[in-house]
Amino acid sequence: MGSSRYFEIRTRNREEAAESLNRVAVHRPRMRFDDTEAGGVSLRTANYDGLGADLIRFGGMHYAAAVEPVDFLLAGFVADGRGVVHGRDDSAELPRHGGFLYPLGVEFAAEYDDASLATVRVPLDVIAPMAEAATGMPAADLRFEAVTPVSEAMRHYWAGTAVHLTRHLAVPDADLPPLLLDQLRRLAGASMLTVFPNTTMTAARLPEPGRIPPAAVRRAVAYMDAHADEPLTAATIAAAAGIGVRGLQVAFRRHLDQTPLEYLRRVRLERVHRELQAAEPGAGVTVKAIARRWGFANPGRFTAEYRAVYGHLPSRTLRT
Repeated sequence: MGSSRYFEIRTRNREEAAESLNRVAVHRPRMRFDDTEAGGVSLRTANYDGLGADLIRFGGMHYAAAVEPVDFLLAGFVADGRGVVHGRDDSAELPRHGGFLYPLGVEFAAEYDDASLATVRVPLDVIAPMAEAATGMPAADLRFEAVTPVSEAMRHYWAGTAVHLTRHLAVPDADLPPLLLDQLRRLAGASMLTVFPNTTMTAARLPEPGRIPPAAVRRAVAYMDAHADEPLTAATIAAAAGIGVRGLQVAFRRHLDQTPLEYLRRVRLERVHRELQAAEPGAGVTVKAIARRWGFANPGRFTAEYRAVYGHLPSRTLRT
């Protein structure tokens, strides 16, 4: 199971507030209480293997921080209030429901007024291989180039994604199944690559690899079938198939008209179906628990996928 290191505090003490928020990012704060009754900092933060999430509230106050360089992706959105991020060369206003990605590897400043934030943290070494698998661009060449989302549509998408992630992660006593934690980690990384301007959006695509024999695809399929209950990445699947990550992606598109991870998701959906069929009536088994164990974090999306494949709701399979 993926247990978290969870911390929660609500305080008006400046030293306590600063020390607690250093769990998210090391910074030098300045605070001004505008509302002596409502003022204070509240924080709910959780750290997992390769993933973190935070819910932060600056109630009735102005909070300014000079943030030391971070070596991980720290992105979020302003659920309430407003803020601004100051980079080396420019500043970005963050209105209510505005999304942001803090600059990577450089010192920057941020200010928030009576604001609530939902933030997600992912190590760069989790995201970079995703970029390489999708585009063929070397992981070392990945750079994020702006603080705010690429479009209004992506701003809306990121706000929903950040809420979804923090609701699963920034909670006490969370004990996530390994596959579910892996899916949430993958969702966070893939979303950041899609939402915030980065070099995968502008770099020239590398030439596709030459002909890849169907045997490599069969090896990858066999490996995923045998290890579907384990967290898998495109890199581990490609290694098992004896080809590179980019070659794996191209081969699956050519031979199966899907990506390797789409195939893996279908295999896991089939495993859920088997467990629902085998469940003993009255044994306390739930659709949600089985789906979570196989990495399906969004109940609505899972139900829609299941119905599209099997023609009825998963609850019906469980009952029959």
